[in-house]
Amino acid sequence: MGAESPVVDRESRTSPVPGPEDSLWRDISGLQCQLSVELKMEGFKVRDLLALEIGSILNSPSNASDPVPVWVNGVRIGLAEFDVLGARLAIRMSELE
Repeated sequence: MGAESPVVDRESRTSPVPGPEDSLWRDISGLQCQLSVELKMEGFKVRDLLALEIGSILNSPSNASDPVPVWVNGVRIGLAEFDVLGARLAIRMSELE
């Protein structure tokens, strides 16, 4: 507990989804969930998997600004774009479903 929230910018929040401040969510807002971002690697084959080494670079056909699906506990919640926040890789939500 006491860990800082990974959400750094809420200024553009327009989602109709209730947030942690709403009474329905207050009791469960501290529960952990798994957030993942999906980067498609079309044409990736088992031989590519077997050839992976520390330091391998995987070349994606996507542009850096292409939206990527965002999932929470296996449920797609929207789209995001990769961004850089200081020296860290981040995602910027561009669409919520």
